[in-house]
Amino acid sequence: MSSRKILIFTTGFGDGHNSAARNLRDAFGSMPGFDAEVHDPYVAVNPRASKTLQVAYNFSIQRVPVTWKAFFWLYDKTPVFDWTLPTLGNLREALRVMLCEKKPASVITTYPVYSYLLHDLMQTGEVPRCPHFMVVTDSIVINRVWNLAPADYVLVANEPTREAMVQGGTPREKIVVLGFPVSPRFEELARRPLPAGPPWKILYLPSASRRTVGAVVKGLTSLPGVELTVVTGRHQHLHAFLKRLDLPANAFNLLGWTDRMPELLAESHLFIGKAGGAIVQETLAIARPMIISHVVAGQEEGNVTLLADIGAGELSTTPEKIVASVQSAMLERGGAEWSRWRENLLKVSHPAAARQTAEFVASKL
Repeated sequence: MSSRKILIFTTGFGDGHNSAARNLRDAFGSMPGFDAEVHDPYVAVNPRASKTLQVAYNFSIQRVPVTWKAFFWLYDKTPVFDWTLPTLGNLREALRVMLCEKKPASVITTYPVYSYLLHDLMQTGEVPRCPHFMVVTDSIVINRVWNLAPADYVLVANEPTREAMVQGGTPREKIVVLGFPVSPRFEELARRPLPAGPPWKILYLPSASRRTVGAVVKGLTSLPGVELTVVTGRHQHLHAFLKRLDLPANAFNLLGWTDRMPELLAESHLFIGKAGGAIVQETLAIARPMIISHVVAGQEEGNVTLLADIGAGELSTTPEKIVASVQSAMLERGGAEWSRWRENLLKVSHPAAARQTAEFVASKL
C-alpha cells in the first residue's frame, strides 16, 4: 500500500512558520502510511528575491521595528493584502504545478498567503480537492490575513487565540485547539525530571545589539548561584564579540548554531529571549519560565499577552531589568516567583502537540 502524501507549505519570514512545518513533517514521519514533505514556494519561485526579503525582514524586526509595526498594521487594518493577491501569479502557478504532480491526500499551510491561493485553485478545479489545514503560528494578536484565510480547518495553539479569531471573523466551527506543533522530541523531554539546582541554569538566546547583549551577560554572570549558557545561532559577529568579552573564560557557556534547542531548554530552569512564536511555544511545552527581552511589534505582542495571562514569566527589555528579574524571581524568597511561574506552565503545557496535530489531520482524510 502506497503512503499518503502530505504537503506542508511554509516560508522563511519568521521562525514560527518553518518550525511548525518541520515539526509536523517529523510527526508524520513516525506514523506508518504517510509521506510528508515541507516546501517553501516563495524560494522555489524566486530564490534571490526571497532571500532579499528575508534579510530585510530580519533587519527590520531587529534594527527598525517601527517599519515592521507599520507593515503589520497595513495588512491588518487596510485592504492592501487584497490588492497584492492578484500579483502572486507565479506563486499560484508553482502551487498548481506541485499539487498536480504530487497529488497530495492533504495540504497544510503554516503561512496564510498560501491558503488563499490553494483555495482558489481548488475552487476553479485546476487542482484536485483535498482537505486543507491551516496552522496559525501567532497567538492572541491575530492579523486579518490569518482571520480571513480560507481553509477547511484552522488549527490554533490555545483557547485565547480561538476566541480572538472568532472575533476576527473566522467561523468557530472551523477552529480546533491542538497546541503549537513543537518538536516531537519535547514529548519525551517533558517527562524528564527538572534539573537539580543550584546552580540555577539560565539559557539566553540574544537578539539585540552587541553592547546590550554584553551588558546582559556581564550582569547575569555577576549573580551568585547562576550558570549561564548563551546561544548565538548564526550570528557569527556576536559570537566573536562575546568570546572577547572581559570575563573569565569559564564565566559562561557560549554556543553557536545548534540543533539541540529542545534539549538545552530541558536542561535549563529559565529562558531569556525574544517573544518569537516558536520559542515561546517551546518554553510552554517544556514548562520553563521565560523572561522576554525583545518584542517584534504586531506579530509578537500576542505572545507577551499569552505569557502574562498564564503567569509564566516577565517582560524585561533592558539589561538592568533582565538581571533584576532573574534576581527577584530565582534568588529571592527561595525562588518563590520562579516556582509560581513553573506551576502555571505545567497546567497549560502541550508537548505532544505535533503528534496530536498529525493524528487529527490523518483522522480527516
